[in-house]
Amino acid sequence: MVIGIVLAAGMSTRMGKIKPLLPFEGKPAIRWIVEVLSQSLERVVVVLGHRACEIAPALLDTSAQCIVNSAYREGMLSSVQCALKSIDEKADYMICLGDQPRLNGEVVEQVLAASEAGDCGIYIPTFAGKRGHPILIDNVYRTEILRLSLDLGLNVVTRGHPEDTCEIPVAQAAILDDMDTPADYLRELEQWPKE
Repeated sequence: MVIGIVLAAGMSTRMGKIKPLLPFEGKPAIRWIVEVLSQSLERVVVVLGHRACEIAPALLDTSAQCIVNSAYREGMLSSVQCALKSIDEKADYMICLGDQPRLNGEVVEQVLAASEAGDCGIYIPTFAGKRGHPILIDNVYRTEILRLSLDLGLNVVTRGHPEDTCEIPVAQAAILDDMDTPADYLRELEQWPKE
């Protein structure tokens, strides 16, 4: 079983607004992401933190499960660890960013198909040789991720096992694009609708 994990706990400091709630066609960014994942995955977990009580209502009538990372100020790895602690140990994880509203269902399916056909533990989509999201990580890495110090990042795992990593070239440049600043948001709006 693969469970989707959407990381949406950050403070959106550079954006100045709550990134998961930025509208695209009148719908919050986070909702687009959850809806795409829900088409391919039975379970989606959204990790909230900063202003969680404002973001959670945007997902009320979806199948997503919202959990709150009380340590969200410690960085993204804390949210990944929070999610893994709430999930069945036997599940694998598709980790997505909460500020990539152009997440494409085709990419999700490509990553899932590669994991079903392959024997690696880590699957990462690439565009023009650059790694993006969503990434899929086998549960064999659960303990290693949970033991990581919060001053490190998840890339200690995703770059630390090249022999067990499969890169999947995809046609969608959007796997590389997230939104950190108002300029990024404008870029995403200009490139909407999704590829």
